[in-house]
Amino acid sequence: MYFLVALDGNHEPLLLAIGLGTLECEESWRWFIMKLKDCLGEDTDVGFISNLCDKIDFAVQSVYPDSYHGYCPKDIARKIRDSIRHNDTEVETKLPFCTLLKSPIFWLDDITISKWTRAFFPKVRYNVKSIDVLEMLKIISTSTREFPITTIIELINTSIQTTYAERDEVAGRLSGEVTPYVEIKLQKRVNKSYNWVAKRLYADTFEVDNNFATNKVQFERRVCSCGKW
Repeated sequence: MYFLVALDGNHEPLLLAIGLGTLECEESWRWFIMKLKDCLGEDTDVGFISNLCDKIDFAVQSVYPDSYHGYCPKDIARKIRDSIRHNDTEVETKLPFCTLLKSPIFWLDDITISKWTRAFFPKVRYNVKSIDVLEMLKIISTSTREFPITTIIELINTSIQTTYAERDEVAGRLSGEVTPYVEIKLQKRVNKSYNWVAKRLYADTFEVDNNFATNKVQFERRVCSCGKW
């Protein structure tokens, strides 16, 4: 099965599409991405984040050659842990360098900088969140796994439609222009940047001193030289 998960305006995961295939190969993934493009339309601007899968990379480049495709940082961290036999839930930044040198992680050299979505995801966003697809499929419980695949698909489809209806109802009750999640994030940013100093360099470009570093913010491009926002 192939899955496509997105984030809604409240930063919650939303299952958008599912597909069935007899074999996980480049052409199967290409078929799935092509069907996605048929549904979204030619003019929809999208970006992709996936695990370290060459097949998905091939499919995205083939169907969406101008879109961004990066790798999930959690998946990269998981592979590093496996390579160095590190059992912690997170890869610590303070791991001894000699430990890394002795480990077979030279495959990291093959991942270009632009693939590191946490710092280089070019889309407009407040953050990039790694989504565990398995969490989106809780409907496929132990009992439903014995059902025919068509029944399972219908259950998932019903779940998607119900979720859309619930969130549409919540959105209809909102009085502001942004979701509650965005309001909270904005307020936290305002509080955090209370004593920062901003200086206009030219046009839409500003220099911001946050007491630790100085970065350049470009509003027109919606980017910051810090690489995160």
